[in-house]
Amino acid sequence: MKKIVFITALIFGFVLLTSALKSPKVSDYEQVTNNFKNLKVLPQNISKDSLMSLMQEYNTALGVKCNYCHSKDKSADDVYMKEVARHMITLTNSLNVKEFNPIGEQYENAVNCAMCHRGTPKAMTAVKYFETNMKRK
Repeated sequence: MKKIVFITALIFGFVLLTSALKSPKVSDYEQVTNNFKNLKVLPQNISKDSLMSLMQEYNTALGVKCNYCHSKDKSADDVYMKEVARHMITLTNSLNVKEFNPIGEQYENAVNCAMCHRGTPKAMTAVKYFETNMKRK
């Protein structure tokens, strides 16, 4: 009986020890090992998954593919729209932080690309939006 209790305690201790020494999450590991070049507006420690998700959001919001802002060398600054994108990211971040965050947590990211672009590369003005979507009867 003492032997069974001892073995059970030993196994239980081993399980506790191994669970305490878990390896870091993949995203934590990626943040440490990603060496993205030429990030001027986005955080330097952004994970690969977060960066790819953000880029996909931009693609959807503007209805474009990666080559709209990037050349074959993703870190190069040889496509003009990449600089435009940086300015737009700065603008939306600034609007959110200065104008909307003080109102309340629910408005943390109130302004985003899709708000004006609505799936097109050129931002849609309010007049154009209403002309397109509110047909007069």
